[in-house]
Formats: sequence, C-alpha cells, structure tokens
Amino acid sequence: MSYYENLKLAIDDGLNGKNEGLSTGFQRLDNYISLKRKMLISVIGSPGSGKSAFTNLAFLMNPFEDNFRTNKVKLKIILFSMERSIVFSFGKWMCLKVFQEQGIDLDLGTLLGWYRNKKLTPDGYQYVEMYENYFNNLQGVLDIYEGQRSPNDIFRIVKGYSEKTGIEENITEFKKKYIPNDPNEHVIVIVDHIGLTKPIKDYPTKKQAIDKMSDELRYARDFYGYTPVVVSQFNRDISNPMRIKNGDVEPQLEDFADSCSTQNDADVVLALFDPMRYKVEDPSGYNLSKLKDSYGAKYYRSLRLIKNSYGEDDVRIGLGFMGQIGMFKELPRKSDMTDADYQAVVNKTYFLTK
Repeated sequence: MSYYENLKLAIDDGLNGKNEGLSTGFQRLDNYISLKRKMLISVIGSPGSGKSAFTNLAFLMNPFEDNFRTNKVKLKIILFSMERSIVFSFGKWMCLKVFQEQGIDLDLGTLLGWYRNKKLTPDGYQYVEMYENYFNNLQGVLDIYEGQRSPNDIFRIVKGYSEKTGIEENITEFKKKYIPNDPNEHVIVIVDHIGLTKPIKDYPTKKQAIDKMSDELRYARDFYGYTPVVVSQFNRDISNPMRIKNGDVEPQLEDFADSCSTQNDADVVLALFDPMRYKVEDPSGYNLSKLKDSYGAKYYRSLRLIKNSYGEDDVRIGLGFMGQIGMFKELPRKSDMTDADYQAVVNKTYFLTK
C-alpha cells in the first residue's frame, strides 16, 4: 500500500471509531490527549504531589472502568510498582472506591488496622466486601510487579508477555514486525517511578540505568504497540531559593530528575504541581486560600500538559485532590468556580460520584 492509502485507511478507521483511545476519566484532559496504542506518556511531580495516585487513577483504574462499560478493547495493564507494595496499592484503591461511591471516609491506616484505637468497624467491613467483584475483575486485566527492577528485568517481563500474546515476523533480513494474536488488545505498561530503576553491571550509574529503561519503553511503544506510562520526579532545581523568590517554580521539561531521556522519548508529558507547597500563586488563578481547610489540609493540584506531540500543549487543568485516598477530580474552569464549588471541594462532597 502507498503512504496515502495507509493514511486513508487510518482515517476511515477513525470515522468508524476504531482509533478512539480509552478515557483517563478527566474530560478536559481527554480533549487534548488520547490514551491509545503506541503512545509513551510521562507524569512528573515532586514528592507528595500525588503523581503515583494520579497515574493509577488516570491510566489504570479509570481506563479499566471505561473499558468495562464499553468493552472497546481487550485491556491488559502491567504495573511495575517499585515504591509501594501490592497490598498498600489495593488498599488505597479500596479507600477511594468506598468514599467515591458510598461517601464513607476510610483511610488506609484504619483499613489495615495500623492504629490501636481506630479499627475498621463491622459496617466498614461490609463496604469492603461490596467491592470483591470489582477488584477480582480488575485483577483479571492487571499484573503487578513490586520492588525495584533493572531495565533488563522490565524488558524481560514485557517481552515475555508479548511472546505469549503474539509473534515476531521477519519482513526482511534486517526488519521484523510484531503481530499480536488479538489485534484489539491494548497493553498499558506503567513504571512507578523510573527514578528507582535498579542499576546493574552493564548500566552501573543511575542515569545509565534510566536511559536504558527509557530505551526499552520506547521499544515497547514502537515495536509492540504498547502504551508505556512513566512516573518521574522533579530535580532539586525546582526548590532553588532564587527560583522560589521569583515565583518561577512551575514545572518545565528541564525539571526531570536524573536524566533527560524520559521527556525526550515521551509523546505526552504531564506535570502535577502543588503551588501551596512553594507558597506561590496558582498559575491558573484559583483561589488557593479557599482550597485549604482550617487544619491546613490542601485539596488542590495543578495539572499542566507540558508536551503533546500530537496536539496542543501548555494547557493547565485545575484538579481537586484528596491525598488520603489518592482521589483527583477536575475542577470547573477558574472563571466558573463559585464559592459553593470551593466549599464542596474542602468538605469533600465534590469528590462523590454523582
């Protein structure tokens, strides 16, 4: 086929809905990016910004729920959780679902019995049992690998999955292609976070290990057609006193820690920013004093689309944020925010399913 014929075929597929991506659960974000095959996405944030929680919500739970309703694709998610255990991850997701749908404010410590005088009640346990089918269905599409991994480790696991679900076919002596058994399969590979990549003999420094990891994830995108999602941290420059004094602390592409490969290889780069952490005004103009309760708890994050290879970038989206359960929800545009909206965010009713 000619290049034109290939393009026309892709356009026709688009008209028939075959090119639609899964939903991240954030409507305004979905208007700018598409969670589709062959896309490498990077999420960056400072420690405590909620980058892992946002990634799990936007690229794991919400796509799973979207596909469960629509049955668009055969979904597979592979999560390399190098920072948190499987039990902690599932526990946080349980707290999120119970609050979002039942309005019960349950924290991870209470759920897991960490506190001597604050245990899960029988009523709370009944809510947990309500979600057995949900989490069994989620486990049906999700593989989790916990603990630090080397680039070779992750490539071995991803390649092993590809070999079980497809074949590599030689096109020429120097070129081959991957053919999945099910052309409707959509595989999302999440690495959280890449700064914890384990150096090995062949890649002894942290930068070399991260660069190799980025190479492998780019290969997973380009050859297997997978959707890698990489979580990264800011470097220390964002906390530079002069930068804070000048109010210039909003994330830039140069703020990735340890290596520039991550943002260079990514098709989409999303940055989570907590302006209250740095005591600066919100770039989008939200009234931050109304997004903090009397105890100092903060219920806001700014999401910025820094890089978008296939569309508009430098877009900011205000997010309500409940840190204790890792819950994010898009806010109305700043110009549309009312006092009632601000109050609903702080008293948490804004996060309930409507």
